[in-house]
Amino acid sequence: MSENDHRREAEAATEAAAEAEAARLLGALRDFQPRGRETVDPARAVRAGRRRVRARRAAGSAAGALAVIVIVLASTLLGRAGFGADPGPARPAGERFDDRRQEFRVGSGGGFAPASYEPGALVQRIVLRPEFADGPLRGADGFVLMYPKGRLPDGLAGAEPRGPAVEAVHGRPAVRLDPPLLRPGAIELAWEWKPGAWGFVSVRGAGVTMDRARHVAESVLPAPAGQERP
Repeated sequence: MSENDHRREAEAATEAAAEAEAARLLGALRDFQPRGRETVDPARAVRAGRRRVRARRAAGSAAGALAVIVIVLASTLLGRAGFGADPGPARPAGERFDDRRQEFRVGSGGGFAPASYEPGALVQRIVLRPEFADGPLRGADGFVLMYPKGRLPDGLAGAEPRGPAVEAVHGRPAVRLDPPLLRPGAIELAWEWKPGAWGFVSVRGAGVTMDRARHVAESVLPAPAGQERP
């Protein structure tokens, strides 16, 4: 392409841009009326057109800002009014055990005896074995989980255990977990060892019964102070 061709293309582009700018300014002048019998001053008309363009842009920006303010205020007011379900007061944080200490003393009960004790801050676990290796519970197994106040197994999602009531354990409420919560095929019982704090017994195998599970729970008592982890 020759130099003349380049020059003609540049002139055409400049002319197109000028025409577009003129159309934009004249569009803003559609409702411009001169005062009285005055003739239209082109320079003044162009200035008026530019002022109208700037005014329209400012009005659009102000409208957008106002819409944002309205949305923010509405959200704030709805939040303060408690829109939706009231969550109610926050649940207090649960208590914790001293994880250096065995918080409970466990004896023999229901044909089971303690095999091991695992202290912990959020739960303390006692593994059970049959009291007599050749007895009626041969091959059975079990465990006890003791929770501090306000703590529960994950499967309960924060709700206290529910189920058919069984005979109280040390005068405290006890329920049968049916279906079992901790593992399938087990007989399980939960009891409130102190207000708001629950223990769980899970026994499984030949010869286990709910009565045996309740006797296991009765064998669990708070340990004397100073009983540290072995």
